[in-house]
Amino acid sequence: MSDAAPLPKNDAHWLRAAVDFGALVAFGVAYALTHDLLKATWAIVAGSAAALTVGFVVEKRLAPLPLIVGLFALVFGGLTLVTHDTVYLKIEGSFLYIALGLGLLAGNVMGMNPLKELLGSAFHLPLPAWRTLTFRYALFFLALGVANEAVRHFGADSLYAKWKMVKFALSLLFSLAQAPFLLKHAQETDPADADSQA
Repeated sequence: MSDAAPLPKNDAHWLRAAVDFGALVAFGVAYALTHDLLKATWAIVAGSAAALTVGFVVEKRLAPLPLIVGLFALVFGGLTLVTHDTVYLKIEGSFLYIALGLGLLAGNVMGMNPLKELLGSAFHLPLPAWRTLTFRYALFFLALGVANEAVRHFGADSLYAKWKMVKFALSLLFSLAQAPFLLKHAQETDPADADSQA
């Protein structure tokens, strides 16, 4: 039996979006219907598992960033369901974003290119541009982590549920705000590949 034909480009984009955001949408719908954070946790755990499975089966791989986010959702969501304590769900964003921010900063200081590894081959940028973009994303992730802690400490369950959706909107807006920078510095080929062929 031959392998399935690759998805058309437009279909692949829709699938990628479904894999990346399906669990969050499921959480939002579940909370809107039940107004129960614990019940909504079932949706985000199931959605994350389904998203990772679909991404792996269809694309034959798991991109690093969706994999990290999915695993955090599964681990902290699973702890929430086992203990019936929503604090684990609430601290998931704090751990995730602060870890991402610190990891990006540490990688930059060590001369590595962690953001490029997370994003894969989606963009081809010169090294100075990658470092600038990495620094921007590191600060953004750290800000999200701190904001998540503030909402966790001082907000009710209803506020936290809304915050999870707001985080998605903020992340989307931040990524869109980087578009001019990416267009300015984009290269047709990966500089690392060009160097290796020199």
